[in-house]
Order: sequence, then C-alpha cells, then structure tokens
Amino acid sequence: MGTVRFYILLLLLLFGSIHRGTSQFPEWNGELEGSGEIESISQPNFIDDTYWSGSAPLCLGGCKARHRELRRDRCGDSSCCWLGYKSLCRVNCGRPDVDYNGAVYGNDWWVGSVVRYTCRSGFRLIGNSTRSCQPNGLWTPKPICLRMCKQGQIEISERELSGTCNSTCVGKSYFGPPKRGCSQIDNCRKKETGWKRFFAQCVPCICDCAFSCVSAG
Repeated sequence: MGTVRFYILLLLLLFGSIHRGTSQFPEWNGELEGSGEIESISQPNFIDDTYWSGSAPLCLGGCKARHRELRRDRCGDSSCCWLGYKSLCRVNCGRPDVDYNGAVYGNDWWVGSVVRYTCRSGFRLIGNSTRSCQPNGLWTPKPICLRMCKQGQIEISERELSGTCNSTCVGKSYFGPPKRGCSQIDNCRKKETGWKRFFAQCVPCICDCAFSCVSAG
C-alpha cells in the first residue's frame, strides 16, 4: 500500500513540474504583451477589388468594406444557389470632395475611374487636375484652388518668359516662384515696336501679372 502511494505522489510531482515548465514557454497566439496590457494583432483581410460574394447552395449576398454591389445573380461565377443570391462587389471610392472654389467632373466612382477638377476664374489649380479611384477605396490626392491677386501688366522678354525665341508671345505663360514680382504670368501678346524682322528673334511681351493672395497677406 505504501508503495502505491509513493508512485502516485511521484506521478503528481512529475505532472506538476511539466505543467510549470510548459507554462513558462506558452505557445504564441498572435498577441503581444506590453505595459501590463494584452494587445491583439489584427490580421489584414485581403479582398480583390472585384469579387462575387455568397457560396452555393445557401447564398448570402452583400458586400463588405469599401465594396458596393454592382448586380445580383443566382449563379454568379460558379455553382448556382438553391436559396438566396450572389452579389458582384466592386470597390467604390464614393463622391470625391472638392474645394468651394473648384468643380469636379465625372459620375463614375468605381475603382479605376478618373474625375477631373477645375477652378473658378481668379483661382489657380495646384496639383494634378485629375484623381483616380484606387483599389484601396481611396481617391488619389486632391488638388487645391489658390486665389490669385492681379497686379496689372508687365513687359517681359520672350526668352525670360518661356526660355525660347520664335517671335511670338501668344499661348506662352509662367507659373512658379516669383518672377518680376509675379507668380503667374499669362494672357501674353507681342509688344509692337514698329520694327519688321524677317527672321526669328526674341520679342518683348506684354502679359498679365498676378501673385498668390495668401503671400500678399
């Protein structure tokens, strides 16, 4: 009887030591411990920009995240549903925002679509004039409309204006760091001097001058 008790006690001691050993090195379960709190690491959920939702035979359609329903079908791209329907889901970026002094053109907001921006008269569009709907459901960066203050007209040489000389000013313009006190130079025309030339030369231009109202205070 004493021998049986001895073996039972020995087994209990061995089990306790094994349990303590394994508890010191628990299997990592996707959580990190820090500052006394357990923080769960969320795993990314990768979804194609276009997919069919719902699995036969019992189908529950509908779209998740930034996807919207394009159409419904009983079969979709594989087996047909006994009950319910499948949804063809595609990324939709939603209505693009626009500055008060701007306008946006385009009614297609699905992934891959492009919209175009313009600004009201007296404002300069800064950035890319188009935005694209990306697979992550977000639009590419939005341009802004910068208010420009007119400063009158200036005389500037064709070479200084555009870096080229072909005896014309029409269609040439400049926008960038201040040049002759102007951030924007446009609506140019050739200054008439009375001299007639039969070869290309740099001519003086008369242009409208403007600068950012923000820099003007």
